[in-house]
Amino acid sequence: MNNAEMKKMLIRASVFTVVSIAVMLHRSATKHILITDAAGQNLDREYSSESYNLLVDKNTSGRQVGKLTIPLSKSVSSDDIVMEDRYVDHELRIYIDCREEGFYLDNAVISDLDIIDEAICITENDTGSVCLDFKLDGLYANESSLTESSTIEVRFFKPYEEYDQIVVVDPACGGSDAGASFDVYSEKDIALDVALALRTEVEKTENNTIKFYYTRLSDTDVDDAKRLQLIEDSQADLVVRIGADISQDGQDGIRAYYNDEFFLRKMNNAQFAGALVNGCAGKSGTNVIGVYPEYEDDAVLAASKAPSAKISVGELNVEEDQNRLKDKLYIGKMASGIYQGITDAFEEMK
Repeated sequence: MNNAEMKKMLIRASVFTVVSIAVMLHRSATKHILITDAAGQNLDREYSSESYNLLVDKNTSGRQVGKLTIPLSKSVSSDDIVMEDRYVDHELRIYIDCREEGFYLDNAVISDLDIIDEAICITENDTGSVCLDFKLDGLYANESSLTESSTIEVRFFKPYEEYDQIVVVDPACGGSDAGASFDVYSEKDIALDVALALRTEVEKTENNTIKFYYTRLSDTDVDDAKRLQLIEDSQADLVVRIGADISQDGQDGIRAYYNDEFFLRKMNNAQFAGALVNGCAGKSGTNVIGVYPEYEDDAVLAASKAPSAKISVGELNVEEDQNRLKDKLYIGKMASGIYQGITDAFEEMK
């Protein structure tokens, strides 16, 4: 091979490399969709009063079978799409800034699924931004992706079909129910702070194999029926309630509660309560007040048929705990301890 031929080969190789990288970057950019876990919360979006039923084409073929396929205008990229999984309410919302007003009046979504009870398009403004609201007949997990043919494909499945370990995290109280309260401290706020910190802990953990569901992730009312429905529908392996207490004897520290009518699924409630307080004490160095049976006063613990416990992360009327509970570092340690207790429990259940 002479120098001229070698030079041509190097130029071709360089061009191929550049094109390949460009294609990979393009695919990477267009395959990603932001998924928002929206248990008990709403995205801050503006709505108009206009909405209409989506056109649904049940004639599917090829890779469309068994999925929900949503057409997109040509100008839409992954940055223009946000998916809001409202699993507590059996609802999936897809926000699309499509910049083409009335696009979904003329373009049908495609699905042969019978799990979709209702499909509505809500217009957000007069520039084409919409919310596609799909109401489902039960709890489903989902996987979503963009295709090269400018569509979103959504696959639905029951959580227990693909996840070996499922945990329901239940921040106590919420909304109009403040729970235990003292001065500026309320159980509902502390429970939510710890739950949000736990979600952050889970998301940053590499190789996490546990599927977490949350009964709420904002200050909203969630009745006990919905909490129990999520536990039942997900077929949860463990249930963690998070709360706080008012001390009767001035002690500071953490404690746990459990239903003493044991439901056995490789681990009883008292064992799980012990794993949670041990995890929290180990991560924070905080005193353990005790582990106690609580049956009639807690409807969720009483009715849950999975190993369940409530972890109380502090005494709201004790100065030592008040100082801890307003410290984000301490809240993070409690979340890390709960996560440790969960992983320890799963190890015991093997």
